[in-house]
This record gives sequence, C-alpha cells and structure tokens, in this order.
Amino acid sequence: MVFGILIFLFILSCRSASNRTTVSAESETDLSRREADQLWEQRCSSCHGLDGTPNEFLQPKPKKLNGFGIKMGFFFGGDKMREGIFRTIRNGKNERMPSFQKELSEEQIRALVRKIERL
Repeated sequence: MVFGILIFLFILSCRSASNRTTVSAESETDLSRREADQLWEQRCSSCHGLDGTPNEFLQPKPKKLNGFGIKMGFFFGGDKMREGIFRTIRNGKNERMPSFQKELSEEQIRALVRKIERL
C-alpha cells in the first residue's frame, strides 16, 4: 500500500513539473501572472473569493475553485479540464455564471484558467 502511494506521488510530481514547463512556455505569449491576478480580482473574486473559496452568503453558491477536488480534476483531466473551464467562463453556465465572451478576450480567459489552476 505504501509503495503504491509513493509511486502515485512520484508520478504526480513528474506530471506537475511537465505541466509547469508547458504553462511557462505559454505565458511568454499570454498575459502575465500579475495581469491574470488583477483580472481575477476584478472579475471573479466577488463571487469565487480571492483564493477560490466562494462567498458563503451568495445564493446560489458559486463553485469552489480550490482544494483537492479541482487539483485532481486538473491532474487527471488536463487539457480537457482546462477547456471545460474556458467554455464556462466564455459562455457562462445556466443563470448562475454569466458569460464573459463579450467582455474578455480569449487570451484573458485562458489566463483566468491558468489562475484557477494555480489556486
């Protein structure tokens, strides 16, 4: 059992390192982290919180964007997870999440997806 956990952690660390290389290569042409952080603070934090923990008094309650569940989603889902979040930001979701397609560029939305991955 312990051996299996160690193998899992090793694979996780290797995969995380390779993802960081990809993200840093993308960031050369995309918005900087600082700009993405500002965008998050201006557009997203009022519902999802600065750290991804939603305001408990909002109804319906926004999705929690930090923690183990979302980390595992990025780990196992990878680009599929990123594209799903991209579409949700761009198109909105039901009446709970507004569409930002007319307000944000594709580059800005992708920067927000990377921000969510860093939470």
